Amino acid sequence: MRSVRPQPPADVDPLAAEVLKRLQHHPEARFVVLGGHFALKCYFDYRPTHDLDGWWSRGLSGSQRSHARSVIRKVAGEVATEQGLVIVERSWGDTEAIDFQRSTGDRPRTVFSIQIAERTVELEPPIISPWPPIPMETLRDNLASKMNALVARGAPRDFRDVYQVVHAGLTTVKECWELWQAKNEGLEVNLAKAQVVKHLESIALRRPLAQLTDRERAAAQSLRRWVLEDLVNDIDLPGARGRADS
Repeated sequence: MRSVRPQPPADVDPLAAEVLKRLQHHPEARFVVLGGHFALKCYFDYRPTHDLDGWWSRGLSGSQRSHARSVIRKVAGEVATEQGLVIVERSWGDTEAIDFQRSTGDRPRTVFSIQIAERTVELEPPIISPWPPIPMETLRDNLASKMNALVARGAPRDFRDVYQVVHAGLTTVKECWELWQAKNEGLEVNLAKAQVVKHLESIALRRPLAQLTDRERAAAQSLRRWVLEDLVNDIDLPGARGRADS
C-alpha cells in the first residue's frame, strides 16, 4: 500500500471546517477518530462529501465519552445557531448523529451531519489528523472499512471508491481483500466476493446501461467490467462479461 500523508481536502464543507476548527480548542476532541469518506478525502480527494464521520476511540471510559459527546454537542450548537440552522440528534444501532437542518418549504432539510460510531475491529492505532489533537484512522484502516461497506452494503459509492483508490495506485485488489479478511477473520473471501457480485447485479438492474447518458454509460461499463474481471475474478462467475455490459 502506498504511503500517503493526510492533507485537508481542497473542498472541505464550510460547516465541517468550522466544527473542526472549534473542536481543536477542546482536549476532549482526541476521543473521536475521524474516519469514513471524510478521512478518505484527506488521503485521496476525488469526490465531495458534506458530512463528518468518526469513531469513538477504543478504551474510552464512560465519563470520557460523556465529556466528548457534550463538547461535540456544544460546538455543533454554536455553529448551527450562527448559521441559522437547527440541530436534530438521532441514533441507530451503534451510530450517533447530529444533523444540521435548514427549513425549506414544508419540512426541514439536512445540510450537514456529524456521525460517530463504535469501532469493532481496529487494524492500526490512529494517527494525528490535520486538525490536532483530533486523530484520524490510517489509510489501511479506512480502506478495510470501505471493503466492509462494499461487501455488506454495496452502494454505488462503495464500488466507485474502491475502483478509484486501486486505479490511483494507493492499493491493489489483492491488498483490498487482505484488508477485508483482516477485519473479518474466519469468514470466507469467496462468499464476500459473491455478495459483491449480487450488489453489482442489483445496481445494474436499477440502472441498466441503456438508460444512462453516454458519459455515464462509459464510466459504468468500465467499473462493472473491472469488478467482474479484476476485483472478483477468481471465483466462478458464469456470464460475467454479459453482466458488465448490461
